[in-house]
Amino acid sequence: MQATKALYDNRKDEIEFYFQILHDVMNRNTNDLEREENRQRSLIQTSDNNRFIRMLKSNYLVMLYNLIESCVKSGFEEIYEALTTKNISYVQASLALRDIWSNYEISKAERNTASEDTYGNRVKSILDTVISNVPIVLSKKSIERLAGGTLDARSIRELLTKHEIAFAETNSGEKHRILTVKNKRNSLAHGEESFGDAARDLTLEDLRNIKNEVLLFIEDAINGMDLYYNNEQYRIIE
Repeated sequence: MQATKALYDNRKDEIEFYFQILHDVMNRNTNDLEREENRQRSLIQTSDNNRFIRMLKSNYLVMLYNLIESCVKSGFEEIYEALTTKNISYVQASLALRDIWSNYEISKAERNTASEDTYGNRVKSILDTVISNVPIVLSKKSIERLAGGTLDARSIRELLTKHEIAFAETNSGEKHRILTVKNKRNSLAHGEESFGDAARDLTLEDLRNIKNEVLLFIEDAINGMDLYYNNEQYRIIE
């Protein structure tokens, strides 16, 4: 899981750097409003600094969501790549992965309703893969189908559970802040909220707590996937 860990470290560094700049900008801007004579000390000079700060906060939430999605998907992609490199066939795969693979392959046939022949060919392909003992193949698309859309704490837990990946949470408290990140990212992506409005009511302390919860949750998820990967728990237990 080295690629996923490196990706996480890189994205975490970006988030920490961005938060520190946001922290300095928000604190300096507040001081400047209190002391007009020191406005030249502000880290930014715009026609509307408060509006710009609101936009910075919204972008911060988008960055956090990108960290969540990229790291979780990267972890599963590394696990799926191991199926190929280790030549894991259907009968060698764990029962959980057999279900995930077969359901995904069947779903391809369900999406293609052109003819009975097409459906029959898909079923034959599945049977051929099982009988011939070739490695089963799962990809990013199968992860997206399992996730069913954007990711939050609940959907990530469900993904881990479907793969039978142990997940020990360091913080077992509420995960409403991660849900906030997902919902705000979606509202921004779909144009339902502007960058100037989406995070306007979030304080610096709110942003710090959201960051800490996201990072801790994703670290726990990666640790679970890493243990699963290193112990080759994607294989059937004989």
